[in-house]
Formats: sequence, C-alpha cells, structure tokens
Amino acid sequence: MLSYAEARRRLMEPTGRVVRYFPHYKAVAALELARSLLADGKPLALIGHSWGADAALRVARRIDGDVVLIGADPVAKPSLPLSYWQGRPASAQFVVHVDAVAEAPDRSDRVKSFGYLAGGGVHRAWREADVTIPTGLNHWNFAGMMAAKGADGKSAEDWLAALAPA
Repeated sequence: MLSYAEARRRLMEPTGRVVRYFPHYKAVAALELARSLLADGKPLALIGHSWGADAALRVARRIDGDVVLIGADPVAKPSLPLSYWQGRPASAQFVVHVDAVAEAPDRSDRVKSFGYLAGGGVHRAWREADVTIPTGLNHWNFAGMMAAKGADGKSAEDWLAALAPA
C-alpha cells in the first residue's frame, strides 16, 4: 500500500492533486485532511484496503461533500453491529468494491479470513457498491486490485480517474 501510494503521489503531485497514505488506525488524521481538501474545493477520493477500507468508510460518514469511495478487498473491523449494517455514506458520490477471492490462497488470505471472522464480514455499503470488481488475486495484492478490470472493462483506477478529475 505504502509503495503504491508513494508512486501515485509522485505521479499526481505535478497536477496539483494531493495523495496521502494513512494506515487504518490513523482515521482521525485522514478525516482532518479530507475536510481540509473539501474546504479548499478539491475533489476527494478515499481508497482503503482491508481494514483501511473500513477506515475510509468511517471517514466518509463524517464528512460533508462528495467523495469517491474505493474499497480494495474491504474487511470490517470489529465494532457494534449497527455500523456493519449502515448503508452508503451520504457523501459517497460513487462506490467501487474490489473483491479479491484468491485462485491460489496464501497467508494474506488467512489474515483476511480472520478479519472476516473478527469483524463480521463486509459492510453493507461495500456489498451495495455501484460497481463490484471480482478478482482472483490474493489479499495482499493491492496494486493488482486497483488495476483489475471489471465486467465493463474498467478498473478502480479508471473509475478514480473518471470521477475525480484534477
């Protein structure tokens, strides 16, 4: 994730776009940056992987303004059942769910399975996404998930480029 975000930051920085990586446990810092960017009139996309998708969803629930929300193999963190059943955040202009079900499972997929058991699966907001892109990738392969093409031939990266112009 970090190397992907850093490469994306280097690519987007010359266009005036802001790309920042936050681990799943830094949702408050992500929320502060999201609010600041929206206040400055900048487009916002929140992208999260695994528990990071849970954090991105929680940030989206606490902001005013339009956001593109992308969950790469999202896994719910343990929480009260109410949050698991909440639908799409009011701020979510468009929601993309990349669902990785590994063709050849490895250790990362066991970590995902544990997360499912501990957190209760996938939040309703992801299950009811505008677009779901199924992949045969392992849970660790975030870059592959972002590039994976859905049935319509578009990837999460394509949706991001189309919905959050510079």
